[in-house]
Amino acid sequence: MIWIILGGILAVWCLVRRVMPGGKNDGKPLGMPRGTVRAFITILIVSFPLGYLLIGEDVPSFITNSIFVLVAFYFTSRRSGEERLWRSIREIIDPSKVEEAKKEKKPLYLPKYSVRISILMLLGIIVVCNMFGPNCAIEATDTIYDLLTMILLFIAGALFGGILRLFAKKDLETRVKSIPGYESLAVSDIADKLVHEIGKSWVKREAQNLLSTLLMVGVIISLICYTIEWDYVLWIFSLRDGLLLLVNAYYGFRD
Repeated sequence: MIWIILGGILAVWCLVRRVMPGGKNDGKPLGMPRGTVRAFITILIVSFPLGYLLIGEDVPSFITNSIFVLVAFYFTSRRSGEERLWRSIREIIDPSKVEEAKKEKKPLYLPKYSVRISILMLLGIIVVCNMFGPNCAIEATDTIYDLLTMILLFIAGALFGGILRLFAKKDLETRVKSIPGYESLAVSDIADKLVHEIGKSWVKREAQNLLSTLLMVGVIISLICYTIEWDYVLWIFSLRDGLLLLVNAYYGFRD
């Protein structure tokens, strides 16, 4: 299937870049650029309907719903105005930060905006294939129920992430106050003193890597289940749908 080929190419590309000199990004999931896991998963899911279109079969409605929501989350996942303001201030204080920002690796080790352009191209290909190829159904059913579930999971993930960040903020406050004469120091001086001290513990790094790995494995298993048309249903719980729903919670957590 197309999603397997595309996913394999992206996985090999990222692994090769990851092991190259300077390819590791400390403190980021799996040591790759920020947003790589989300970009990889989104491309897999968006490209998934192409296999159905090529064989002339209708696309499962849950896949369609997932694409609508994930693409919306992906394109609206940006820095807040306050974050951009502080970034601008830091660049004014230290112009070298501008060059560092330019050299910062982007998701999937690709140029800036490449992932968003790729997603738009995939969506365009799906529309064109459906218009000029077999007229397959690409419809969303049970939309309210599915969308509500996805949004609630996104909110749950965001709340959990917010709680963890609150604890991190308190830890940062303690570290700042432990610096002698911190009240009279400039923000840039405090940052310089902390930058070499603050780092994620081994447990946090491994937990982050484990979470990212489990999510990608879960998504791949879900897509395989759709591909071979197999599912395990317990009451109203669907294994393949449940695994795919976890992506929304992860997006909220990482946003």
